[in-house]
Amino acid sequence: MSLRMHRIEDGAAHAGPQAGDVAALLQWWALSGADTLTGDAPAGWLSAPEAMITREMASGELADAPHRQNRVSAIQRPGAAPIPIPADADMFADVKSLADLHAMVKSRHPNAPFADGNPASGIMILGEAPSAEDLRTGRPFTGPAGLLLDRMLAAIGLDRAGCYIALLAPLRRVPGPPPPDAIASDLPLARAHIRLAAPRNLLLLGAAASQTMTGNTTSIGKLRGSWLQVDAGNGPVPALATFNPAYLLRRPEDKALAWADLLAFRQRLLQ
Repeated sequence: MSLRMHRIEDGAAHAGPQAGDVAALLQWWALSGADTLTGDAPAGWLSAPEAMITREMASGELADAPHRQNRVSAIQRPGAAPIPIPADADMFADVKSLADLHAMVKSRHPNAPFADGNPASGIMILGEAPSAEDLRTGRPFTGPAGLLLDRMLAAIGLDRAGCYIALLAPLRRVPGPPPPDAIASDLPLARAHIRLAAPRNLLLLGAAASQTMTGNTTSIGKLRGSWLQVDAGNGPVPALATFNPAYLLRRPEDKALAWADLLAFRQRLLQ
C-alpha cells in the first residue's frame, strides 16, 4: 500500500507527512491489530537465515557474543519449522547453583525480570515473557496480569512468598508475546532455571511456556488442565498447563476454566 500526503501552500504542492497524518496512520495500524513488535531488532524475513549469519560473522558480532549466535541461529521464516539449538550452545549447562545463575543473568542484564518469590517452596510458576511493567520493575508479573496472578494464587491459599515465579523468555526487551527466536534464545536459560530451582510441581502459564517446556504442540485451549511432565535435566517434574493471566484479562469468560485448573493444582499440592 502506498500512502501519499500533499500540502498546498502558496499555490505550490509539497509532499511530506504531517504530525496529524502520522498519528492517524499509527491509529489505523493499531485498529488493524498491529500493536505489538515481533522482535527486538529488524529482521530480513524474506532472506535466508544463512545470509543473516554470514553478515553478522563478517561484522564480528558472533565471535564477540556467543549468546547472540544462539539468537541468530533461531531466526526463521514465518510458518517454518523451529530450528533446533545445538547442545553446545547451552552456556548455562555448567552453572551449579541458583544463586550463580541469578548473578550471571543480572551481571549481563541488570533489569531482566529473572524471578520472584521463594525458590525453596517446591512450587514453580513459569510465565512467558516480560510485560512493560516487568521491564520497569525488574520483577516478573508486576503489571495488571501480575495483579490477576496474585488473586489467582490467593484463591488457592498461595502467595509470592509461597511459590517461585519465573519467565520462559526473561531477557526479551520488548513487552508482549515472545516470537520463536526469543524463545529459542532463552530456552537454555529457562531449562537451567528449572533444573537449579528443582521444583516438585510446575504451573505453566500460557501456550508458549506449556508447549515449549513439554514439547507438546497441542493448542492451549486443549492442553490446559492437563498434567504433563517437564524434564530440564534432573528428572521429570509434574506440570499443569493453564491460561496466561494476560490472556484472561482479554478473555474473562475463560476464567472459569482457569479456576478449574487452579483447583486441580491445589489438589496436587495437598497430596
